[in-house]
Amino acid sequence: MVRVKKRWNQHAAPRSLAQMANAIGSTIWKLAASVVLNLENENFETETQGQRVDLLEELACYLVHYCDRWVYTRASEEQREEFIDFLVRDIARLLEDSRIDVQGDGQYQAAFVDKLNQRCADYAGFSYSEDDGCSFAMRCRLGEKVQATMGVRDERWIPDYIVGREAPSVETTLKRSLTGLVRIEA
Repeated sequence: MVRVKKRWNQHAAPRSLAQMANAIGSTIWKLAASVVLNLENENFETETQGQRVDLLEELACYLVHYCDRWVYTRASEEQREEFIDFLVRDIARLLEDSRIDVQGDGQYQAAFVDKLNQRCADYAGFSYSEDDGCSFAMRCRLGEKVQATMGVRDERWIPDYIVGREAPSVETTLKRSLTGLVRIEA
């Protein structure tokens, strides 16, 4: 798995919600990129750079939703909204930069936020627990979304790969980062 930040260098220094969200946004981006690379290394076919960015976007939506579920029990509603807002803005900026590189100039952030809202509404119907993370059904939904984004070659194996290998791995890594980097005083 990819190396991500799991603790602050200066442990005692207070951090703003924006700083915490920025660190988690970087973690989400690295984790999503590693899943795309792992898919390609396992010989799942991506045909274009645009398709790779689409995969990054799907994975980012899932991981932002995971963060929202994790933060829900640890922060006030206002703190949670502020943290998620900063997180989404950071990831939307990264995705827009990638889309501009691949597809040319455009305003891509609003489209990402719309997709994120759709995905979060969909994922909200599935269970989540502190101990086990996202439910099997939620991981299956992620697998379906990744499958729809990928090419047709080996498409029937993609959900199994996502559910069995990638989703649990990225959730574990993201949880470690959240635990070490996010300290919200409710």
